[in-house]
Amino acid sequence: MHHNQLRLITTVLACAVVLATVACTAQASPGRAPGPATVGLARADHVYLPDSIFVPKFAYPEGKIDYDILELLLRRAVTAWSGQQPDDFWTQNFLPNDRVGLMIDVQEPSVPPIMVEVIIRQLVSARVRTENILIFAADERDLFAAGFSLDHDRPGVKAYGAASLGYRNDISRILIDMCDKIINVATLRPHSQFGMTGAVYNHLACAPATVAKQVTADPRQLASVAARALINQKVILHFLVALHPFYAVPTEAQPEPRWEYAGLLLASDPVAVDIVGLEILTAKRTEEGIEPAEPPVARQYLDAASDEYRLGQADRDKITVVTIEPETE
Repeated sequence: MHHNQLRLITTVLACAVVLATVACTAQASPGRAPGPATVGLARADHVYLPDSIFVPKFAYPEGKIDYDILELLLRRAVTAWSGQQPDDFWTQNFLPNDRVGLMIDVQEPSVPPIMVEVIIRQLVSARVRTENILIFAADERDLFAAGFSLDHDRPGVKAYGAASLGYRNDISRILIDMCDKIINVATLRPHSQFGMTGAVYNHLACAPATVAKQVTADPRQLASVAARALINQKVILHFLVALHPFYAVPTEAQPEPRWEYAGLLLASDPVAVDIVGLEILTAKRTEEGIEPAEPPVARQYLDAASDEYRLGQADRDKITVVTIEPETE
């Protein structure tokens, strides 16, 4: 072999080794520490329509959610977080040709379909085409049980279970192949194992059941799914729905430990929005005389999400909460 050719091959191989080493190091080394975060919080004085002949108790035992209130909460949450007028916010952040996925929390009690409808209406107002909007969760059975149609032949918005469409490299093909941007719509919820679930936990919809089982076995690994580069890149907004949440895990003695908080939180940082949600939940539990765990498991996995995975901000002193209360117009 010619000396110059041999030298070229040696150089290429050396570069390949260096690049491989850099790639491995980049994957293993943590990124920069998360910076300050802002969470928008909108509150209303009620969520449900008053009882009437049009809203009979037998048909709506929990009450019928007021669509106008949800739309107002959404618009206020956007303004609180972004400082923009809602119409400007949606138009600037979502383009007509964007393929937008709504990653829905369908654990009981799930995100109400009417909440999803309000978000879709904002996207459509921003000229996003309905055929470019999809709803998804981990499993189609849970989506159906939560009230979402699985009719894939109809025009417009469609709903899918990630498991039914498969995975590539342990990431849902929905996220890889079918979405440019994803909105995470999670529910504030107490949890027997983790203390609380919310925006970070809801990212498990992007992973197969085997991976979800693995990471939930160790709270400090819970954020690993949300922290994967492609997932973190595409999931750009995080809503934490706190309309009528549970403040404790239901039991036979107390099957409905709920309160009408009438709130909606929004952030681009899933850890920060969960930290604020945990604060709200802890305050209510304290009010109800429930002793807090020391330290709460939710705090453990959120600290790991920040310190180890660099997913977002877990230091409450570095999180600004902008709140629009019911009386504020």
